[in-house]
Amino acid sequence: MFSFRSSNTSMTIGVRRFLATEALYGIGIGLYSLALNLHLLALGASGGQIASISAVGILIMGIGALPAGMLAGKIGRKPMLLAGSMLVAAGAALFAAGRSLPVWYAAQAVASAGFMCIETTEIQLLFRYCRSRREESRAFHGMFAVFTAFTGLGNLLGGILSRADASAAGHAPSLYASAVCIAVLSLLRLRLLPAERAAGGSGGESSPAMGGPVAEAAAGAANGSCDAAEADSRGRDITDNGPGDSDRREPAAADASGRAARSAEEKHASGDCPTKPSVSGGRRQADSLPRLPQGFRRLLRNRSLWLLAANACLIGFVFSFIGPFMNVYLKFRAAWEDDLISYVYTVNGLVLFAASLAAPKIMERWGAKAAFTGAFLGNAGLAFLLLIAQPAPVFAALLVLRSGSFSLLGNLVDSETMSSLREEDRNLYAGMRAVFRCVGSSLSTMTAGFFMNAGDYHTPFLIAGVLLIVNFMYFRSRVLPLIIKRDDNLRGEPQAGGA
Repeated sequence: MFSFRSSNTSMTIGVRRFLATEALYGIGIGLYSLALNLHLLALGASGGQIASISAVGILIMGIGALPAGMLAGKIGRKPMLLAGSMLVAAGAALFAAGRSLPVWYAAQAVASAGFMCIETTEIQLLFRYCRSRREESRAFHGMFAVFTAFTGLGNLLGGILSRADASAAGHAPSLYASAVCIAVLSLLRLRLLPAERAAGGSGGESSPAMGGPVAEAAAGAANGSCDAAEADSRGRDITDNGPGDSDRREPAAADASGRAARSAEEKHASGDCPTKPSVSGGRRQADSLPRLPQGFRRLLRNRSLWLLAANACLIGFVFSFIGPFMNVYLKFRAAWEDDLISYVYTVNGLVLFAASLAAPKIMERWGAKAAFTGAFLGNAGLAFLLLIAQPAPVFAALLVLRSGSFSLLGNLVDSETMSSLREEDRNLYAGMRAVFRCVGSSLSTMTAGFFMNAGDYHTPFLIAGVLLIVNFMYFRSRVLPLIIKRDDNLRGEPQAGGA
């Protein structure tokens, strides 16, 4: 805890304000996540109806996530983040006021649009305030540490508010309190968060948060170099070097480009290769044929984005078998009352907080390969253990432990995959990640709803365990090499790694 506080004091003011206001988001989501399913159950909704509402919301997020990621590059990430949090607040209030299935579907649509805006902007905006890749990692895990700690507080407050007369109002007081917290969060971030740093180009994507002059020089060279375009498709291969190094590279690149251009002109004038078309002319013709937006062209060219997006689909597929229905499993499989469930959620928040603090330490001490292997296989083992019939307290303890371990896995995956990409690819990947994760989540949510309608609260854990093993095999063969290659490139730079 002390190391987290000391590292927080060395962060930029934008990061510190972001993390400070994240506490309100944690409280609001803690209230929302505890109360929503219990509220709908108290008002007569079935487990299958709850799963259907959740699946519709996930599909809405999936449909709009990629356009939202591109829109964030045009209007800015901060406005998108603020709009998203206001929509979530409105959705929570609508859930609290609604008493019928159509109103709940509408509330889910509004809240899902808000979560979509948040998911496609918050990490990139936080990274935008950072000065180095090391600070990016600290800020990311710090954000989740603050969020999960105050999510536990929100769960505890939700349990206190649930002691009101739930027969008539369900858990409406908790949902209204959630809406107020998230609305206040929006106003505070509007006032406190710095504007994104000015950047050249469309949408402010060409000034990386951590790259400084080196990244700007690399981005400029990419406009006229096949090698730079090829590097884009492999992910970010540059690091936060000192200004002196970037000043040396930029004129050298310009001189090399000028010599190559003069050599090509002399060769053409002397009559060598008279029938061979120029590379630049061929490229202009190729670029003019599709007439696609720049974001779509980059999307079609970048294989790494597709590999990472497919992994996000698998992660979403695994998560939604268990995570969104934790309180439903406790209510029907463990047969516990709502106030007892709120205490479990409070303990769960503390476990998530500990997992968020542990994630960067595990990555630093074990390395990427060992950390991801342990996280994937440990989660699979816990899922198989939860399949077995056992006393309610043991089941609840294992469920909380699985929640913390999966949070650790998700934090490691999200942080390392996002940080492995160049700044100009992050908005695009955030949208793709949301789309693919929502596709997987919607399929697993509907499948889990089918089993819950049949009164089967065991099979989802079996499916989750099998899928985790499949996800691990894919991650190890396709995604982990990208992360390891990035780390090798960073170690290869003589001035890399400072923060």
